[in-house]
Amino acid sequence: MTQIEGLFSNLRIINFIDIGVIAIFIYMVLIWFEQARARFVLIGLFILGSVYILARLFGLYLTTIFFQAFFAIFLIMVVIIFQDEFRRFFERVALWGLIRNKRRFTSFNENVDILTNALAELSNKKIGALVVIKGTDHLARHIEGGIPLGGLISQIILEAIFNPGAPTHDGAVIVEEGRIIEFGCHLPLSMNIHEIGHLGTRHAAALGLAERTDALCLVVSEERGTVSFAEGNKIKALKDMAALRLCLEDFYRKQFPQRRNIWSDLLTGHIFEKLTAIALAFGLWFAFGHTQDIIQRDFVVPIEYRNLASNWTITEPKPKEASVALSGIESAFSLMDPKELKISLDMSGVKDGLNEFTFSKDSIRNPTGISIMGISPPKITLEAYRMVNLSVPIEAVTVGRLPAGLGLVNIKVEPQVISIFAPSTIQRDLIKVTIEEIDLRKITETQIVMNKIVLPKEVRLADDKQQEVKVTIEVEKR
Repeated sequence: MTQIEGLFSNLRIINFIDIGVIAIFIYMVLIWFEQARARFVLIGLFILGSVYILARLFGLYLTTIFFQAFFAIFLIMVVIIFQDEFRRFFERVALWGLIRNKRRFTSFNENVDILTNALAELSNKKIGALVVIKGTDHLARHIEGGIPLGGLISQIILEAIFNPGAPTHDGAVIVEEGRIIEFGCHLPLSMNIHEIGHLGTRHAAALGLAERTDALCLVVSEERGTVSFAEGNKIKALKDMAALRLCLEDFYRKQFPQRRNIWSDLLTGHIFEKLTAIALAFGLWFAFGHTQDIIQRDFVVPIEYRNLASNWTITEPKPKEASVALSGIESAFSLMDPKELKISLDMSGVKDGLNEFTFSKDSIRNPTGISIMGISPPKITLEAYRMVNLSVPIEAVTVGRLPAGLGLVNIKVEPQVISIFAPSTIQRDLIKVTIEEIDLRKITETQIVMNKIVLPKEVRLADDKQQEVKVTIEVEKR
């Protein structure tokens, strides 16, 4: 009990938020597993997950490694086996806002009367029929064939479509908001032998679509004349037409409520799944995230110089890295990206000459849940100079002598003057800008070449694009 009290005493607001997010995700997965007919998979996964958590808690190294490898393979298997269900799940998440803002269909009483009377007439005549009432899920991906109609629903049209002499009487009719969207459609068949039993193809098709969407599928049996409804993973026969009316009204109210109390639905719906999700989320946190042992780690962090005006420069060599000691719990370090750690120095107040900067905890942004213990070195010294704009001549530099019989007439550099930035402390007459050496031994005639500019160490060009100048070397024969 003391250990459990210690675990709960370490819970903070951020931990409750973390647990809440995981609980919501687990709740969505539980609901999805119920709709995906994968309860046995969920139970097996829960058992294996419990064994894995116990193995971690008791330090069973080999068992933990085995289950980690197993779960990696198992996730791939689940994605392959339930790819259709995953597609449907993500479609619902993506279209959730659109569905919630969709115009509510309120005038369904007339449709209930039409459907009840039409199916009652077909049932009395023992004429097979399959009617699909669309919910909020898209059906196009699950339906093949079909003839578009778009007309208002009526008893006459339904009886005409399912007339045994009509070529489309074996297909399904899709009803959406009081209109027959398509008829003669082919639906996917269910493989749930336990539910289908000795029922016919229409019943298998009705259950197949109900398993994949939230649509209500109504079936009239040719042999017995009974009316059945398929919703979710179940298909049931209705006792009489009154039961059919109640089924239709319940479906319409559930899919298109007149007034919906979101908070009431949130608190009262799927209570067992919500409690299970919260319990699992707390269990996962206690198994993986409750460790509160404080550890300390050192990182080599780059230094970035910010807010340095363009007319200032820092002489080399300047420090580029520093060591930072961080302290926190292990789970906080696992969420941290060391590449995002940087020491920032504000250079807006820099002065000519030597400047001393002391590193503080504000110089580095510490991740959530991690404290800065120290920075080494604690301070650095930089030499900075304000740069002034100057125009200086470009001098040509030569080596060697011209071949015999040639004389040097002139070396012309274009442009003759170039704009540079130089430290304000340097005397102007000491600044010398030259070009790469010209080897006169290789000159045999007058020629024009492009030579690179050579700058002193602390000088830079005003125009970085001007890296070369035009040099004309004029010679004559003696």
